[in-house]
Amino acid sequence: MNNMFGRVIKKNHKKIIVIVKKCLKIPIYKKRVFYYKKILAYDIFNECNFGDYVIIKKSRPLTKTIFWILTKVVEKIKII
Repeated sequence: MNNMFGRVIKKNHKKIIVIVKKCLKIPIYKKRVFYYKKILAYDIFNECNFGDYVIIKKSRPLTKTIFWILTKVVEKIKII
């Protein structure tokens, strides 16, 4: 669980908030429940924008709340 895939929902200078979709299977009801988690990540080169799909990975604590770092921008969203 070191790498996660998500979408950037907020961007500040070298700091992003990524929303990650997770799935939990409930065997009693034979259903899947989806829930979302917001993760703060650090963008070193300031390369992603709002709406981009990114891969982040766990790292050492960078600040009080940031424990994740941007690894790769998978898909860039075109801004018109």
